Amino acid sequence: MLWPANSPDLNPIEHMWDELCRRVQQHHPPPANLGQLLQWLQQEWNGVPRAFICNLIRSMRQRCVECLAHNGGHTGY
Repeated sequence: MLWPANSPDLNPIEHMWDELCRRVQQHHPPPANLGQLLQWLQQEWNGVPRAFICNLIRSMRQRCVECLAHNGGHTGY
């Protein structure tokens, strides 16, 4: 299957990963080892507000509409 080079990733999990990354980066100092990083990732994953996740799901229709309006190009998401 061909995939256009400018096609946006409409998968909301990408925004979840971004949120998780920002949350983990707020820990100072950085993790001392992989075990600590895993612990922080699990802690922060469980701490993401349900409203954030629901908002990602609710935004899917508008994401698709914008993607179509921009012929598969860049959207505001």
